[in-house]
Amino acid sequence: MSSPAAPQRLSSRLAFALSPEPAPVLLRTGIAVLIDVVIVYAVARAALIASDYPHDALTHAALPAVFGGMFAFLGSLGGSTRSGLIRAAALSVAAVLLTLLAIWVRPLPIASGVALAAAAVLAGTLARYGEPVATLGSILLYMYFVPFVFGAGAGVPMGSLMLGFGVMIVCTVALRGVAAIVPKRRAPARVHATDEPVEKSTAHRRFSLLPQPELLRLRRTTIRSAIGLGIGAVVVTATGDHNAVWVLMTLIALLPPGLPLTIDRLLQRLVGTMAAMVVLTVFDVVIPPGAMRLAALGVGLVITIAYVRRSYAISVLGISTVAVLAYAQVHLPLGEALLWRGFDTLVGATIAIIVAVIIPVGKKPKAAFATR
Repeated sequence: MSSPAAPQRLSSRLAFALSPEPAPVLLRTGIAVLIDVVIVYAVARAALIASDYPHDALTHAALPAVFGGMFAFLGSLGGSTRSGLIRAAALSVAAVLLTLLAIWVRPLPIASGVALAAAAVLAGTLARYGEPVATLGSILLYMYFVPFVFGAGAGVPMGSLMLGFGVMIVCTVALRGVAAIVPKRRAPARVHATDEPVEKSTAHRRFSLLPQPELLRLRRTTIRSAIGLGIGAVVVTATGDHNAVWVLMTLIALLPPGLPLTIDRLLQRLVGTMAAMVVLTVFDVVIPPGAMRLAALGVGLVITIAYVRRSYAISVLGISTVAVLAYAQVHLPLGEALLWRGFDTLVGATIAIIVAVIIPVGKKPKAAFATR
């Protein structure tokens, strides 16, 4: 017979996991990124139309520019105007190279696995220097990961890809310039990827290595992230199964290179995903397939970024909404995508837990679940 205190402990644990973090809601940042996405998509689409690109494939051809511009603009926020513009240009170029790599390796299972594992190792290595370098590593990882899982740019002629990328670079740098002239109190803030703030007593310590205990933690989280994501990429490429894509998306959320998997993070992920399934089920009934659903995709993107530090569960609600709508496409029913999204999240969470137990952060497996 179970103890009456057991449900109470579970309820308390869930309440603690879902309580908001002492971090601001980055609403202005989310809105700014959405504006960047809309402008890059509109201008890239117009440029492709002007080049006589087939109308029925315009969205697919523009996606690489949209994804690259979104992450480059996000990574350019914060700091001085000069550093922001430099980061906008440099990250835009990095997005081009990483997207081309994703397009090239996607048909090759082993190359896909090695490339994603290497991207995880790079992100984990940069995380050893704390913020803001840790966030840079995460942005570079997702610059590669998102085009890879969505197959963005596959089959698009190189000339059309370069046209979209050229538009993306110009728009991203220009929009970062616009953000620089917004009054400071209203300007979009920089997003941090790490859970805990990094102590920086002096400016010259900004790029110093973290203390040794944190380096040990990062080494282990990076290893298990590289293994989990590498194997997942091989399976996705070898099978072409959309279910494997959902599992891989869950793995990167639960096994990022710079953060340990905790029971709280797992609970937040599951609650956020279930909430998204409920919201999208209602949305599927109320709003017919079509352009109207783009509004929900935009709201989901804003929520994802705005709550990334405040509440992981709410952020997961946002990104799950974006992922399902984008992957299932706004003009198709969502029933099947919702069903598999929920099931594959559980599969991905199970795999993540197994990897975390095999390669614990601490000396004992339970240490991987000991902190929030």
